[in-house]
Amino acid sequence: MVGTRENFKGAHQCASRRKKRRKEVRDYESRLDENTDDLLHLFLTGQYKPSPYTYKTIQEKKERFLSMLPYRDHVYHWGLLNPAELIICRSFDERTFACIIGRGQHQMVKLIARDIRRHPELKAFANLDVSKMYASIPISVPKAYLRSKIKDPLLMKSFDAVLDSSIGTPMGNGDPEHPAGLAIGLKISTIHANMALGQFTHDLRRLFGLQENETLIRLLAAQFVREKHQTAKTDEDRAELARGDEYLAAMFRAFVMRGIKFPYCFMDNVLILHEDKTFLHMVTDWIALYWGTELRLTMNEKWQVGSIAGKCPEKGPSRYSDGFTIVGYRIFADGHIRAPKETKEKLKRKIRKGLKMGLSYDQIRRALSSQLGTVVHANSINFINTYHMEKRERLGAKINKRKSQCPFDISHAQQRRFESLLFDPEKEANEDDFLMELREYQVIDSIKEFNDDGTPKKCLAILFEWKGKQFTYQNEKGKDVLVEPGQVYYAYTGSKVLIEQTETEFNQEDLPADTVIQVAVNQRRKKFYKFT
Repeated sequence: MVGTRENFKGAHQCASRRKKRRKEVRDYESRLDENTDDLLHLFLTGQYKPSPYTYKTIQEKKERFLSMLPYRDHVYHWGLLNPAELIICRSFDERTFACIIGRGQHQMVKLIARDIRRHPELKAFANLDVSKMYASIPISVPKAYLRSKIKDPLLMKSFDAVLDSSIGTPMGNGDPEHPAGLAIGLKISTIHANMALGQFTHDLRRLFGLQENETLIRLLAAQFVREKHQTAKTDEDRAELARGDEYLAAMFRAFVMRGIKFPYCFMDNVLILHEDKTFLHMVTDWIALYWGTELRLTMNEKWQVGSIAGKCPEKGPSRYSDGFTIVGYRIFADGHIRAPKETKEKLKRKIRKGLKMGLSYDQIRRALSSQLGTVVHANSINFINTYHMEKRERLGAKINKRKSQCPFDISHAQQRRFESLLFDPEKEANEDDFLMELREYQVIDSIKEFNDDGTPKKCLAILFEWKGKQFTYQNEKGKDVLVEPGQVYYAYTGSKVLIEQTETEFNQEDLPADTVIQVAVNQRRKKFYKFT
């Protein structure tokens, strides 16, 4: 419930996170009960009005105009959001990110990289954003969205007060018929900004209703065919043209009926992955039209449509034309994620400065932990190791890693769960989906299972190349683990039957050899595994 003392006390805990040392936070906390009662009274009587804004311009990659409120207002906003945020955000598309619990910048980047690795047919991208989004958002859009989700009149009155506070100020416009503008720098504004494009992502997936309009599909298919002829440059493009205009028209229809499967929205930044660049050019035009007519927003003129695996005409594939940049990270055609160059350069300077001051690597790592977080979420293991910024392990973790040392000359990251590699005839129809080339094996002591006398049980470690189907499973941390053909992995098992087979039925001289580990059942209906 919003109208409780406990809610506004909890709002202070959220608003003060990582700000405890600020004077205004300490002053608020020194009179916590009194301030909490004041905010609760304002909410219950509907008298809340945002305090006067102060403004500040900062220069990052581009100039940003920030609107600031006293700390007390931030607490009040958190009091509105804490009970309402999940209700507001649960209807957002699953590929909408930014200021949504569990869906931040790093989750988006990792999802994009994973989709590129899993779907090699995605060869093109469109990278778009809204021009001056916060200043352009019509206030009526988030207001209508809120009224469809929230029925509490007191809560709506406070949300309206926050939205109306930008009218006639430097962060909004003065048009009484179509007021627009949100404050940049407030948590509540980011939620309102997501509302403005909340329905857009759902409409984008079904291409703004085009799938139901057969006449328009035929007209746009003809446009698609013309543009394919005009933009054909590569041998692959010319091979498509050689298959005829009817084939191209059918391709367009298939694209439309399938919809957009791989959209990613981070506030006003929209990325789309697709098989065809020409189709993405058309989708970009439709998005610009939708934003202009439905939301009164303008697309940034720096939009980009291109191939994920770029090429330089003279030098062939180029590291600098390969991939695209999104929310500060560079993602390449193989799914590799590169951290922002300027962030790494700043870190290098600060690390060298810390060493000159006589600080240890561990002290520097703690001092720069927030900036290191940006780098750690990319594929930056070389940077971390070179500058000794790796997180120190506890003694127990070091002991476990030493115990579980892989018996083969292969990375620890190539271990796969044994149970996911099994062919069960009662569940699976195709045995070839679980085919592997067994290359090496070792019978070693288990570090987890022991006999009654305390001695370790036997464990079989196998090294193999996977030749079956590509699939993923979730590990104990809930993360997806990929198993794909052509890759070499290893796994452990305590199966007595498999160990007996390696000791009595074949030896290392028989390898490498193709096999499938099959699930079988004995006369007592007890399962066991065997090489087939």
